[in-house]
Amino acid sequence: MPGRRILLVNYTYPPMPSVGANRWAAMVKYLERLGHDVMVLTTSAFGTLESDQASGVVRSPDLAARRWVRGVLRRPPLPEPGGPVVPDKPPPSILTRVLVPDAYLASWVPFAGRIARRMVGEGEIDCLITSSPFESTHLLGLALRRRVAWLADFEDGWCFEPVRPPFPTGAQRALDRWLERRVVEKADGVLAVTGEIASDFRRRFGVHAAHLPNGWDPDLEPEVAAASAPPLEPGCVTLVHTGKLSGVRDRDPAPLFSAIRLLLRDDPELRNRLRLLLIGRLDVAEERLLAGLDLDGVVRSTGHLPRPAAVALQRQADALVLLTSPSRHVSEATGKLFEYLVAGRPILALAEGNEAERMIRETGTGITVAPDDPAAIARAVRQAVDGELARAYAPRGLDRYVFPAPAKVAEAEIERALSRIPKRGRRAT
Repeated sequence: MPGRRILLVNYTYPPMPSVGANRWAAMVKYLERLGHDVMVLTTSAFGTLESDQASGVVRSPDLAARRWVRGVLRRPPLPEPGGPVVPDKPPPSILTRVLVPDAYLASWVPFAGRIARRMVGEGEIDCLITSSPFESTHLLGLALRRRVAWLADFEDGWCFEPVRPPFPTGAQRALDRWLERRVVEKADGVLAVTGEIASDFRRRFGVHAAHLPNGWDPDLEPEVAAASAPPLEPGCVTLVHTGKLSGVRDRDPAPLFSAIRLLLRDDPELRNRLRLLLIGRLDVAEERLLAGLDLDGVVRSTGHLPRPAAVALQRQADALVLLTSPSRHVSEATGKLFEYLVAGRPILALAEGNEAERMIRETGTGITVAPDDPAAIARAVRQAVDGELARAYAPRGLDRYVFPAPAKVAEAEIERALSRIPKRGRRAT
């Protein structure tokens, strides 16, 4: 397969601390190992890396990075690279209820668009990949589609199970749906981080949509092995949860905490043997919730830890806890799941009727229970304490979630997109 020259346009890219940034940083690296030349266009809001120039990373201006703009809009400081995501309050309505499809249409896309046009015009780009969040990024693909093969990649649904709140007016919602249709139907190929999002695009628009999953980067193994992580308490069964507990899609840790209280009520001796370790900074509401539950000593928080240390603790746990929304979003599969899958530890997933449940059942890596049923969660935690969960652990088919496998899927979809160029009258590759 010939090497291709690829331009990725993606707002979430290192040093931005997010799962989406990790996903495409790994994807770019492994596409390059497969023989392709990849350039990246991203925001300057989160600073730069020393490797940017050598790695072909271009950072465009972004109004969202301006301190005075964030002050006027009452936004918190941007998170520091390598640090936790800053606890946030609901954004002003001007950011979520006015511009369609999102506020980055005004703050970032105009700057990125000028640079993207120049890069496509000067760089002999074979394939353009636009990746969301945020959906306005895909409008760059619409603008450039006649000049280059274009893949639209979705880390969340657009109108299907969106993370963002709905627009207030019918006209805005109609425009949002129209933009989604234009992007999905005009792209040379569509990629989606979950199978459910890809299936939705195929069902509603009759297009080719491929499942391009997240994955674990094995190059991180030396960092994990060398990481300094707090020791686990000897003689205890330790369940580990990594990342944000609540907030996303109404995710709620209260049923998990209630389940632990049920277990302690029925077997007080468990207070000496059971630990739930929360890796990540708790917000004020979560701290208040825990303070009123008399779970001191049983539920503990490490605060924010660097990613290698967090992964190291995952691999020492007796079981890994995954929280998903009780609202039954079928496309939901949290980013931490892909770290959990390769941790070598059974997963106790509060997941029902969604992508996370399907993946865990398909790979034999754990058990799933309804996220809003404390009694069922308590029974599952009891299985972890009694060793039943570990004995049933029988992982299979994990290779597709470990790089370079996802990059090979992307490579195949790039070639498919390029095969459509003669039919559209654009330049041959």
